[in-house]
Amino acid sequence: MTTVREHEPNRRDDETAQHPAVPQSAPPRFPQGAVAVMGRQHPTQRPSGYSELQWNVAERIVEGVPISRLDGTEKNSRVHQAVNRIQARLGVLTVRATAFRLLQQMVMPTPGPYDALDLDPVTRAVWEGLRWDILDVDLIPELAAALSLPEGQSLSTGAVESALARLTDEFQTTRHGLIRIGWAHHVLTPDQSTVPPVLDRVAAAPPGAGAWNLSPAHRRALALRASGRDVATCAKADATTSDTIIGRLSVCRKAAKVRTQRALVHCALRDGVLLRPAVRGGADPTPEQWLVWRHLPLDVPDDALPTAICARTGLDGTTVRGRLHDLRIRYRDDCAALYAGWKYGVLDESTPADPGSPARTVRPGGTCADSPALNGPTEGSTC
Repeated sequence: MTTVREHEPNRRDDETAQHPAVPQSAPPRFPQGAVAVMGRQHPTQRPSGYSELQWNVAERIVEGVPISRLDGTEKNSRVHQAVNRIQARLGVLTVRATAFRLLQQMVMPTPGPYDALDLDPVTRAVWEGLRWDILDVDLIPELAAALSLPEGQSLSTGAVESALARLTDEFQTTRHGLIRIGWAHHVLTPDQSTVPPVLDRVAAAPPGAGAWNLSPAHRRALALRASGRDVATCAKADATTSDTIIGRLSVCRKAAKVRTQRALVHCALRDGVLLRPAVRGGADPTPEQWLVWRHLPLDVPDDALPTAICARTGLDGTTVRGRLHDLRIRYRDDCAALYAGWKYGVLDESTPADPGSPARTVRPGGTCADSPALNGPTEGSTC
């Protein structure tokens, strides 16, 4: 595992300054007494289950100290392992969500309370959204897509980034440091959730309640791969190397007892290791498209997938390869196509990944029939 990193700029940089300003009249600067959240509301003792090191690391996270500035966060260090264990205990993947959950579960004492701040709608919405367990690589575009102004106006990524830059500059802290300050000023509250809203497009899939005894680093790799990013892009998003991502995905495959990344993503959604998208309409596949899509999770090598689908559906090889090509053009990656299959109701818990399992499927319209493969391929079926 590599260094846990959270991209946390403290001040507006030249790139940020190029974005358009927040599309609201600029609110007055925060009162001087509201800028710093000092001390604790009450003294507390280290909770059971947390080592002294984990307690100290958790305290620094809530205080907003950049993870890179903690002593010993290099690969496999004790501090790095402490961060991973804290996140695993809390069921989150990001430092921002870690800070929120530490306060929500009262592991760390809550600051304040201080007077509520007079915030414009954009700033309040963005600040509240920081608690969502969205990987940093997706944070700004996902906040822009998920948040809306009171009159239904959408936000641009520039507006979101400007609001974040102004907050971190005003309070002289990191993005995860804003969690504690927002808690003190009633922007964030205990009844809120770290689970992000379900959006139409696929970002890094948020973690679910299921567990294969994976570390947060492994879960991040799985979440990024489920979004359709290739290994190199996953590595860049998690500030690590391609070899590290490949190794983490290999561990995930062993936990899921599968051989391919297609089957891995499907099983992670089936078992709740990744949060399932809300089912919605709109894909409207033809019966042939539906059958091929339905069998995309089969745990066979990619070059053997068309033959396996032919054997289980009775479709001819030309049709199967054509429908697979269509899916890969539309979604650019098999893992992204799998995630979309769950979103559109083509895939569900009953979809098998095991190529040796019975090929009984529910066809469009709700009819249930055995695949022709149970009685041999249909006449003219070739692969």
